[in-house]
Amino acid sequence: MTKLNNVLIAGPWIGEFGWELFAWQAYIRSLSRKFEKTIILCRESSMDIYSDFASEYIFIEAKGVADSFFMHNVDMDFILRETMLKNKHLLSNSTTIFKPRRIGSPPFTHYTSPIPIGKWEIKPEYIRFGKQEEPKYDYIFHARSRQLRKEDNWNTSNWNSLINLLPTGSKVACIGTISESQAIEGAADLRGASLKDVFNIMRNAKCAFGSSSGPMHLASLCGCPHVVWSIKDNYNRYTENWNPLKTPVLFDSEYKWHPPAEHIYEQYQRWDINE
Repeated sequence: MTKLNNVLIAGPWIGEFGWELFAWQAYIRSLSRKFEKTIILCRESSMDIYSDFASEYIFIEAKGVADSFFMHNVDMDFILRETMLKNKHLLSNSTTIFKPRRIGSPPFTHYTSPIPIGKWEIKPEYIRFGKQEEPKYDYIFHARSRQLRKEDNWNTSNWNSLINLLPTGSKVACIGTISESQAIEGAADLRGASLKDVFNIMRNAKCAFGSSSGPMHLASLCGCPHVVWSIKDNYNRYTENWNPLKTPVLFDSEYKWHPPAEHIYEQYQRWDINE
């Protein structure tokens, strides 16, 4: 058996959540198999996506202007230097520090493609998040409400229409961050819930709805069927490259980011999830 290295320190990812899911965490899970101990630098809100392999966490809440990959105006070298100065006990000749980067060529890299990382070629190792249990909610909404590309937000009236189109008695929950998503009247407000709780809720729901966003990518890794709308350029990302568990997904680009609610629900009703 090949002797493992000692300690891997990886992170922190400080960009958009969807990219953390598919351009980072699954590769770090694979890389961790080469080490005896893995220390994850991350936002506290993201810790649950590493919990199956992380030996220890160091929480870092960087401030900056978010974009698709990393935050602008963030000095990553400074963050790492300051973090290591505060944690000198972690450093030795057998410590490897892996600075965050977009691994591969996301979103075009397929989940079966090996990527060179140091002296290894690593394939991303994805797991299904959440545990099977009695469903708490039938449908999950991620009502995106961001200043970043705010023209892509679906308006509140559409969400109100969609919830009214669902079968009478449906239990609906809204997920996401409080600052970047809406709570829809008639739905439980679970914004800001821990990822561990969201994993379980999504794992057991009938379907999640939302425009392209990190939480919709999370649906894929929870095995939650999802209806997502966006521009057609995102089709392969949702249906293939970023869908390693083959989770059922209905991708709609007919109206780009702004389909009528009636159109979305009609497509859902006609959808054979098992096809």
